[in-house]
Amino acid sequence: MSVVDDIPAAVSRRAKLGFWLVAAVYVLAMLGGTLPVPLYVFWAPRMGFGPFTTTVIFAIYALGVVVSLLLFASLSDRSGRRPLLLASLVVLAASTVCFLMARDVGLLLLARFLCGLATGVTTATATAALEELAGPGHGRRASMTATGANLGGLGLGTVIAGLFAQFIPDPTHLVFWCYLAALVPAAVAIACTPETVRSPRRPVLTVRRPTLPADRAKRGRFLSSAAAVFAAFAVNGLFSSLVPGFLHDTLQVRSVAAVGAEVGLLFAVALVAQLATPGRWLASPVLGPVPLVIGVAMFETALWTRSLPAFVVGTVFAGIGAGLMFRRGVAVTARLADPDRRADLFASYFLAAYAGTIGPTLALGLLDQVINQNVATLLLAVGVGAIALATTLTRASVGDTHGLDEDGRHA
Repeated sequence: MSVVDDIPAAVSRRAKLGFWLVAAVYVLAMLGGTLPVPLYVFWAPRMGFGPFTTTVIFAIYALGVVVSLLLFASLSDRSGRRPLLLASLVVLAASTVCFLMARDVGLLLLARFLCGLATGVTTATATAALEELAGPGHGRRASMTATGANLGGLGLGTVIAGLFAQFIPDPTHLVFWCYLAALVPAAVAIACTPETVRSPRRPVLTVRRPTLPADRAKRGRFLSSAAAVFAAFAVNGLFSSLVPGFLHDTLQVRSVAAVGAEVGLLFAVALVAQLATPGRWLASPVLGPVPLVIGVAMFETALWTRSLPAFVVGTVFAGIGAGLMFRRGVAVTARLADPDRRADLFASYFLAAYAGTIGPTLALGLLDQVINQNVATLLLAVGVGAIALATTLTRASVGDTHGLDEDGRHA
């Protein structure tokens, strides 16, 4: 059972501090997931791999997230939030050491897989911890902070790595030394955070099936949100895997800092869209999917015409759509989750999200080997657009068209 009621003032103050400490660690963990993105242009010629291997390296990261969500993420409902968050930081440190030692693709794959394992634990556990540390009546702050930490961290990772690569010597090493050092105060922060699970028990490791709400109507609303985040993360996966190469090779953007900033722009716009959009606007069934479809269409236009302005415009629209779809999904999942199994349902939500990065990204990498890159991305764009637009119809069919109040609940 989670600690949410009747807490003394001193404990409440500690919970507030813990809320922001967990949020900061969440940002740091997600930042680590995208630090390698601008660095593939250095690793590829050194290790002798091309675009397909780049998609495989990224997919291994997403696979690590999925494995983590199936095996470890829900353990915090039983064993406590702090032990799982501390364990994820240890795994992140091991991943960072692998990046520092990487001399071939094999070690890169191991580093990305370990990073994915840590990310899976962090997303489900930190999101649940933020909901509990925020306390009753603060669901909107918790859901917005969680989505902001997730997307904000992803955006910061590409920008920071791009700046290191552009202006600092030895770009594939120094950035990881700095990241490794940052994990130390992060562990101290988690140790200072109050535990929100009463009577933690010994962990029992089992392969879990994705959890769904028992009520049929609630299950339909959750599945609609899961489909939406699948489409949104398919776009995120594209930006985190092949877009840096597309910018460098096709659009002739030679500045690594600019490449990192352009990829980070997707996540930055997603974050701003979440913070600036009133909760009641999330009731609109087209608010997220339509901008996402416009963004994907503009990206396709940029690919065929080799137009950097079209690519930037597409990035902005795609970021708006992905951010709003992700924010709404987190709010819906928080509202539907059983308080004693909150991390379990969040694990299912993030499973859908990272499944969206694995399947489409790998499919694009495979198609790129046998057909024209423009045609391959067009097929991906059509598929993502169809899923995104289908969620607008599904929401109406499951009765999920009512507004959301400021705490992310249905009004």
